[in-house]
Formats: sequence, structure tokens, C-alpha cells
Amino acid sequence: MTEFESSEILNQNSDKSRNGITWILLIIMIISIAFLTYLLFTKSDKRTIRTNPVPEHNLQKKQISNIIENKINNNFTDGLGNPNSTTQYDLDEFGAGIETSEVFNIDINGDNKKDKIIRNKYENGTDHFYYDYKIELNTANEFINITPIDFRTIEGAECSLQKLQFIFKPNFQVIKISRNWKESWVNPTMATKTVYNLIENQLKPVSSNKLKNICDVSELF
Repeated sequence: MTEFESSEILNQNSDKSRNGITWILLIIMIISIAFLTYLLFTKSDKRTIRTNPVPEHNLQKKQISNIIENKINNNFTDGLGNPNSTTQYDLDEFGAGIETSEVFNIDINGDNKKDKIIRNKYENGTDHFYYDYKIELNTANEFINITPIDFRTIEGAECSLQKLQFIFKPNFQVIKISRNWKESWVNPTMATKTVYNLIENQLKPVSSNKLKNICDVSELF
């Protein structure tokens, strides 16, 4: 064998060795990529299925939040519509006092004279505000107050304990639904529905019925 032939054989063996090493490295790289991909998806799946139980002390907050959301979606209206005039007042340093006074000029007894319903909003520096209503009949000489006792709402952040709704057709009447407070604002109690009709220019209760235990009486209108 000549020296050239021996060198040729050595070169061929060297090429085969390099090709073998290249294939081994390529296989190792593919296996490594597959393993890393498996680990990545495994961790992603664990993150997806992991759940955190709600702490017991947060359950009441979540319940109150749901009540507030339901109250907003209930879209309750007292039936008065848009006021004819509105007066805005400054609250005191504690955020208390009359915030707004709204006047509604509506003929409620069919004598073709505009009577007056006044809705005042009172704040007390907390979430528990209220609306106070005053109803005045327009007579020949003056406005006469015919407002029954306790014609106001009882409002809280979680629930309303008393609400009023005004109805003008076919006849004027006011529906009041209320319930007693017990231990907390979110503790349901029995609600009562009282209907007032205009009789001889006086607003008088004509019916009173028990409804059901509830937190927010707005849901019963």
C-alpha cells in the first residue's frame, strides 16, 4: 500500500467519525428540546388547574358584593322621572346633610293644577343615606302638605330596608315596601307592602300585606 492510499483511508475514517459525532449531537439536541418542551407544558398545566380556596373571612365580602351587583342590575325606579328643578347643597365636614332637593310638578288629583312632590336626599357620612318625600296639593290659595308619616327610604350599601314607588295611571297611588332591621343589614327579614291611595285629597293606606323574607326590598317592586 502506498503512502497516498494510506492517507486516503485515514481521511475517510476521520470523516466518518465526524459524521457520527454530528449525528449523536443532533440526536442529543432533539431529545433535550423534547424534554424541555415536556417540562414547559407540564408546568403550564399545573398552573392552569391550581385553585386557591376562598378564605372564610372573605366569603361575607363576596356575598355583599353579589348583593350590591344584583341591586344595581335591578334598575329600581321610584316612578317620578326627571325633576322640574334641582337644588344642590354643600355637605358638612363629615359628609352629612341634605345633598339635593328635587321638585316634581305633577297633577296628582286630576284638577288640572300642578301639585308638588319634593324628594330630598340626606347623607350622613356613611353608606346609609335616605330619600325623604314630601307631597303637596295645589289648592286655590296655597300648597297643602298631605304626606303620610314615614314617607322616606332606608338605604344601605348592601340592602335597602324601605323604598317607595309612585304610580300616576290610572289613578295616583304610592307603594311602600319595608322590612325591619335585624342584627345586620344583610340579614333578611319579612317585608311588608303598603299601598296608599288618594282619597278626598288625603293620601291614606288602603292595604297592607306580608310578602317574604328578603334583604333588598327593591327586588320586590
